Amino acid sequence: MGFQATWCLTVGCSALPLNGGLPVASTVIKPHLGVFLMAFGLFGKNKSEDKSEDAPIRHDPRKARPWFERAKTVADTRNYDYAIECYINGLRHDLDNLGVHEALHNVALKRKVAGGKPPGFTEKLSSGGRTPMDKLLHSEMLWAKDPVNLQFALSIMDYCVQLNETHDELHMGEVAHWVGGIAMDLAVQPKKGSKSVFVRLMDLFERIEIYDKAVEACRRALQFAENDSELLRKLKDLQAMLSMKAGRYEEGARASIRDTERQRDLEQRDSTIKSASVKDEVIQRRRAEYEEDPNDPDRVQRLVQALVDKGDFESETEAIRLLNELWQTSGQYRFKVRIGDIRMGQFNRELRKLKTMLEKDPQNQKIKQKVQDLAVHQVKFELGEYEERVKNYPTDMGLRYQYGRRLHAVRKYDEAIAEFQQARHDPKHRASSLLYLGRCYVAKDWMDEAVSTFSEAVKLHDSTGDKLALELRYEQMDTLDKLARRDRKIEHAREAQKIASEILQANINFRDIRQRLDEVRKLVQELESSADPA
Repeated sequence: MGFQATWCLTVGCSALPLNGGLPVASTVIKPHLGVFLMAFGLFGKNKSEDKSEDAPIRHDPRKARPWFERAKTVADTRNYDYAIECYINGLRHDLDNLGVHEALHNVALKRKVAGGKPPGFTEKLSSGGRTPMDKLLHSEMLWAKDPVNLQFALSIMDYCVQLNETHDELHMGEVAHWVGGIAMDLAVQPKKGSKSVFVRLMDLFERIEIYDKAVEACRRALQFAENDSELLRKLKDLQAMLSMKAGRYEEGARASIRDTERQRDLEQRDSTIKSASVKDEVIQRRRAEYEEDPNDPDRVQRLVQALVDKGDFESETEAIRLLNELWQTSGQYRFKVRIGDIRMGQFNRELRKLKTMLEKDPQNQKIKQKVQDLAVHQVKFELGEYEERVKNYPTDMGLRYQYGRRLHAVRKYDEAIAEFQQARHDPKHRASSLLYLGRCYVAKDWMDEAVSTFSEAVKLHDSTGDKLALELRYEQMDTLDKLARRDRKIEHAREAQKIASEILQANINFRDIRQRLDEVRKLVQELESSADPA
């Protein structure tokens, strides 16, 4: 037997040859340390991986499509690990397909709910390859197996930003923006965020010119270091960039121009024209790709996204028509979901427009009635939309949470309770589900259950300053106040007073907390007086 055939690595009970020979079970020679180092990529160099980081990335959606279709099929059978592998393989040929990154993350969340284990030590040890694309996809594979891991999300965003800066042929800024939003949501959870995390997010958002998110990240970093002069200066710079991007002007040299109303209107109009021109160019490019192969679903979706990005009714109508054709020919429900998303966006846009008109003319009863009518139509449409989505994707807890919110809005509390009780098992929506669950209990006058639910949510979401934390504590305080008045129990009133005081100290302008604290204090005094012996 030759020397090469006997050199092998043993993993469990299997023997793997290093040079392509057959496994040898009877004779296993203990390999040298260098062999292990080579096996784990810590020693030696594979020439095939020695690629330039700036080398063009091959983009071939046709090669990607079978992988994506296979991923969807196996995901429906709950074979989530293989689905993840298929999505990663497909993305090697269609890296900037945002819809696929979103689908992969959705599978990752389902896998976690189903009890999927996080990646092992050896998976984390590997870099995935030498190029940014290899490293990005390896990080995304790790994240898919641990979708609440903030560091994995940050790594993905980092590599996306790098690729966006070095590869003009890709549109990785969109992917970076998407994953950055998720990373921000993870970072604001208790015990996850830190100054360094938010500074990193700030820098990455700034590099892709998403200044509103960069400003938010900077502000959150300042919560950890209020007097950091460098961060305070950075915040001012980012706010200035945000103002410029929105069509406004900096102070100083441009102040006189800004003060001239006519000049400002002209500048805003020019900015709008330039923005529309860029979007039209993207549509033309996507339309040309689509016309080369109208039967390619990925090209259709790219055109759809470009049309939706333009944000006008005519373009969205064309996008809906294209998606409807895809849905009818393929039978894939996800295309109908996209149609629903576009229509919900139209509702939101029209409602914002009407509310803006109402703010300028608050006594206009016609506009007020239009706002009310449109809001009713919106919630009815969204209720039907999410009911259908839950039937098609029963294990998606995020959809159950959204469906529950619509049921709560139309006062179908029993049905809403059932949805929130399931959605609470999703870490991403747990605290919010408990908030709405408690509100449903209050609406049904199940006050003890409501207090218990709000208390559980407060312990789970132990932050004191963000909006969700304030909402949870306000509802807890409000429910205890109602219980104290109903049952005349001093302990409930004192607890309500304590919570109201904490809310006021965190944010004195939150809702009507100043008035509520005064009312609860009077209640405590009243109950204490009635409890004193005559």
